[in-house]
Amino acid sequence: MNNKKTFYVTTPIYYPSGELHIGHAYTTTLADILNRYKKNDGYETFFLTGSDEHGEKIEIKSAEMGLPPLQFLEEKVNKFKELWKALGIHYSKFIRTTDKYHEDAVKRIFTKLLEQGDIYKGFYEGKYCISCEEFLTTEQIDENGFCKISHTLPTDVKEETYFLKTSAYQEFITDLLNSNFIIPDYRKNEMLKNFVEPGLKDLSVTRISFKWGIPITEDPKHVIYVWLDALTNYITALGYMQKNHELFDKFWSEDTEIVQLVGKEITRFHSIYWPIILKMLDLRIPNKLVSHGWILSNNDKMSKSLGNVVNPMDYIEEFGADGLRFYIANELPIDKDGNFSREMFIESYNAYLANNIGNLISRVNNMITKYFDGHLGDDLSVSDEFIDSKISQLIDDYKANMDKYDIYTATRKIVEFSAICNKYIEDKEPWNLDKENKTEELRTVLMSLQKAITVISFLLKPILVFTYDDMIEQTGIKDPENLTYGALKTFDNLSFNKLGDKKVLFQRIKK
Repeated sequence: MNNKKTFYVTTPIYYPSGELHIGHAYTTTLADILNRYKKNDGYETFFLTGSDEHGEKIEIKSAEMGLPPLQFLEEKVNKFKELWKALGIHYSKFIRTTDKYHEDAVKRIFTKLLEQGDIYKGFYEGKYCISCEEFLTTEQIDENGFCKISHTLPTDVKEETYFLKTSAYQEFITDLLNSNFIIPDYRKNEMLKNFVEPGLKDLSVTRISFKWGIPITEDPKHVIYVWLDALTNYITALGYMQKNHELFDKFWSEDTEIVQLVGKEITRFHSIYWPIILKMLDLRIPNKLVSHGWILSNNDKMSKSLGNVVNPMDYIEEFGADGLRFYIANELPIDKDGNFSREMFIESYNAYLANNIGNLISRVNNMITKYFDGHLGDDLSVSDEFIDSKISQLIDDYKANMDKYDIYTATRKIVEFSAICNKYIEDKEPWNLDKENKTEELRTVLMSLQKAITVISFLLKPILVFTYDDMIEQTGIKDPENLTYGALKTFDNLSFNKLGDKKVLFQRIKK
């Protein structure tokens, strides 16, 4: 029997109609960091990402290109996969909503909800935003008649549709949103005030004016589009309503920690309609919905018209993926919009990776090599209580924040500790201890620092995935595959090899 703790993390499935941008890298990197952290903490994990491939926008764009939709999508989807590979994203599965198993399961879900009265046939008349693939409420349209999210003019639509009876679940959603379901907490007030308290409206889930969707069994001129199709990917990817449902039984069980990451612009669908669909299907609700802000460019929203859209591949090719992963972890708190520019990226990289963390590891490695021929001995108990207590506190703080999905604060704690270690070197002046032949005091200082750089390296393992092997090698720790958070608090049963050749970990970037 497998008694491992289980963890399931998802990103939204991305709409492959446009070009890749830094927002795609943001959400997926956060999910990857959490997934890797949980693995390091002994969990069995499943990490899902993918692409949302149906809808009117895809039908229109593929027609403009003179291509069948699937052919049009192929290149776009491959670009996502190339970006994830370049970023070191280790997902468990990439779902495409055009996958046959998903389409078949969605049809079964529709039939089940129809038969139990949670879906009914009706007629819709209103404003529809093709860009957002949704019917808009008056709150979502600005004073000039444009969609507040896409800034495009919605079209007038009048057609037969099937509705999801979301209005019947007003009390359920009110109670859920008043719990601690959403991070950050203030997003729940936005959802309640803007969408729930005015009265939940039933959600249109089929269209007849275009064909690029999943045709329903009962009435094939209707195609399921976007939300019933897209949101259910989180369970169909695990085998829900399919023969092989072992993954669903494991990773959607009550025992699994389920965390879903989304950008704030789609929080409404994931915090209101998705839980309602799960309630209708008599399935559990995820533990947490993490709704992060946007990445701005010098406080402006990125857009093609402003020419400030950042392609993450450009930064990966020029500076390496770990620099970008670190920036996302260290500079972009989820509870507010973050900023990104080339100048900010270079400044952050130089200040924190090159001058702080990289410099610390290099200095410690150099001094152990210079003063002790690369090996301080096998007695790891000879270390400074000040640094030992700081290590213990750091590990506690790091884990507490990561367990709250606060990657930003957890990363900042590591950076702060590294700065403390650099100051500790200045205060202790190991070069003077050597001159004064205070060998044991020097050994204690350097052993404390060797432990410190080992801890720093291990805590950064989920973030700096391409540099980690070199970092941990520079610490000299023996059998790094056996490292755990618990072992690093005491260093019991751990030992160091003699240090080998030095490597430059983070080359300072010239502006």
